[in-house]
Amino acid sequence: MKFFNLLCKAIKKPVYIPSYWRKLVREFKFFDLDYNFLNGYSFSPKSICLILTERCNLKCVMCDIGQSNAYNSLHAAFPIAESIEKGGEMMTLNDWETFIDDVVGKRWKPLFLLTGTEPFLYPHMLELVEYIVAKDLRVHITTNGTLLSHYAGQLVNLCKKPDSINITVSLDGIGEIHDKIRGVRGTFDKAIAGLKEVAEKKKECVKDWPSVNITYTISNFNYRHMREFVQWFQKHDMDIESINFSHLWFKDDAIVREHNTKYGDLFSVKQENIMGLDISEIDMDFVYNELQTIRKLYAKSPFSIFEHPRLNYEEAKKYYSRSTELVFYDRCLAPWRNVSVTPRGEVIISPMCFDYPIGNVKKDSFSHIWNENPLKRFRKRLRKVDIYPACTRCCMLFDSKPKYYKLKERI
Repeated sequence: MKFFNLLCKAIKKPVYIPSYWRKLVREFKFFDLDYNFLNGYSFSPKSICLILTERCNLKCVMCDIGQSNAYNSLHAAFPIAESIEKGGEMMTLNDWETFIDDVVGKRWKPLFLLTGTEPFLYPHMLELVEYIVAKDLRVHITTNGTLLSHYAGQLVNLCKKPDSINITVSLDGIGEIHDKIRGVRGTFDKAIAGLKEVAEKKKECVKDWPSVNITYTISNFNYRHMREFVQWFQKHDMDIESINFSHLWFKDDAIVREHNTKYGDLFSVKQENIMGLDISEIDMDFVYNELQTIRKLYAKSPFSIFEHPRLNYEEAKKYYSRSTELVFYDRCLAPWRNVSVTPRGEVIISPMCFDYPIGNVKKDSFSHIWNENPLKRFRKRLRKVDIYPACTRCCMLFDSKPKYYKLKERI
């Protein structure tokens, strides 16, 4: 049992106990009181996504930013790419540090997520990570892994505690399968080299951290290769904490039509993360059964297997074929829990959310923006409807579900 494994790990290495406790508190401390009773006011943010750069070095089929690179097109066709480029001057390192100081000054302790584009393309990435960690705050880096080997040693050195830094590497298959999805040859080999370099540096420093996780985005290009992916990591004895099979996050034509018919005058939307894919080709009977099999076959593997969101059979059948219908959860709490800051300082709910101006941290303090209009107004509007039609296949909705269900996966 995963819980038993965690307990044994904590007993053998008590240094992990504070990190487990912090994670537990982070997941369970809110109980939705602010959402239910405080009329748009929110407690401190649980996580803040820092989108450090507008750039990515790949052309991923399941991502607007990657497809924008692939087509070298105007960003109007790719709303996510467009959303992160709005605003004035780019954030400097000093601007980011001032923003961090503002958060620290409020005694908030959010998890900082460095994701959205490829964070290692930001020239001051390591300096910012060092600044955040020095404030006793935690960092989670999501990367395509192609540049990881260049920074592995410095990341290991900066990670002073088990949860100071966590790394997620996005991989979607073995070898050519992954490279085809990412649109650039050699990306799989570079990412694996980065994983090995992190593992080697951890051995040299006699450390078990930073922990490394893998996320595999299911698409019509790779859904029949999930088991061989797990087998490869098992065979090669890779130093990873988990493999997370993630369903696509998207807005297709059906979602866009329904949303804009009802709410287009308030928050209009366009198709997102769908141009390079054919979701009708994904056999969800196969996906559901294969994930069930993988969980059973690798229940005792050294790494955990997750699915995001964890769908039952009926939800799996709906996910792509009836995209306007709800699955997994029915309320979005994202504006009460999480926000993103773009490379130009614009505060947004997330790149997948509505193009709704909230504020800019170059012009105003984040602590002020967090509980003032227009964000409070946005929360109150959302509270009246629970979710909008555009939200049905968004990761922020799935992440809004109370984490009590995750205990079942750990036991």
